[in-house]
Amino acid sequence: LLRAVSEAGVRTRAPLMLINWTNEEGARFSPPMMGSGVAMGLFGEAEVLAKADPAGAVFGEELSRIGWRGEADPAALQHLGAYFELHIEQGPFLEAEGADVGVVTGASAQAWFEVTVTGAEAHGGNGMAMRRDALVATAQMVSAVEGIAHEVGGNGTVGRITVSPDSRNVVPGRCWFTVDLRHARAARLAEMERLLRARIGAIAAARRVAAAGAPFLAFPETLFDTVLVGRVRAAAAARGYAWRDMPTGIGHDAVYLARRVPTAMIFCPCHGGLSHNEAESITPAWAEAGLRVLADAVLATAGIV
Repeated sequence: LLRAVSEAGVRTRAPLMLINWTNEEGARFSPPMMGSGVAMGLFGEAEVLAKADPAGAVFGEELSRIGWRGEADPAALQHLGAYFELHIEQGPFLEAEGADVGVVTGASAQAWFEVTVTGAEAHGGNGMAMRRDALVATAQMVSAVEGIAHEVGGNGTVGRITVSPDSRNVVPGRCWFTVDLRHARAARLAEMERLLRARIGAIAAARRVAAAGAPFLAFPETLFDTVLVGRVRAAAAARGYAWRDMPTGIGHDAVYLARRVPTAMIFCPCHGGLSHNEAESITPAWAEAGLRVLADAVLATAGIV
């Protein structure tokens, strides 16, 4: 978009800025979306720079090591006039419906937890009756997370589990796992959280283990700016693209930006809804449609001299 604007000699009333956010995924250093979170004042800069990965490497030190630790004041970005983000859907709906563009109206509420289950280590050759197996209890809790998601109509994911002592002939005495709950409506997410606490407690009691859960991260239900969303719709319609309104159930930097800055998102279809997978792919036509809608909405917002 910036290259096309420059090559066409277009001048805008408001300057255009491209931002490459740091650590959107949070795969190595958590929480995710660190760069946009600090810029919007949701995390302290010193707090984030002190985060460590599972091996003990410190985020700020790693940024310095690779030459990417900057000195600019990130809070200056809270004065942006508008923010647009183009992304693949990471879901199957646009492709299944034959739509070219998704007009993202907002983001689902999310709640992340960490749960520690404590039983008792025992030799694998001992009898079954008196076991307090933390892993079997955890397996039932993982199944409960899936059941809650189906029951309430949201999403529930257990993405990480660690087992201790992690020996093939020892009954596990401790398990730690993560829970990611999401729903488009905050009230329904609260119901999922209530059911999670109740069912983990019931499973722990039945299996004679202890279970302790702690909140890790939460995202409120977030609506994007109606004026900017309207410009995305208008751009898609003017181009003759098939489009649909849709929320996103996935965290994006746009979700943090929306708390301080007028924000909108555009989705492109992706094959099979695959994302975070080596088979993830889109077509040039899908990319072109998304970029044309992005360009029109951005230029309508920035204004052409």
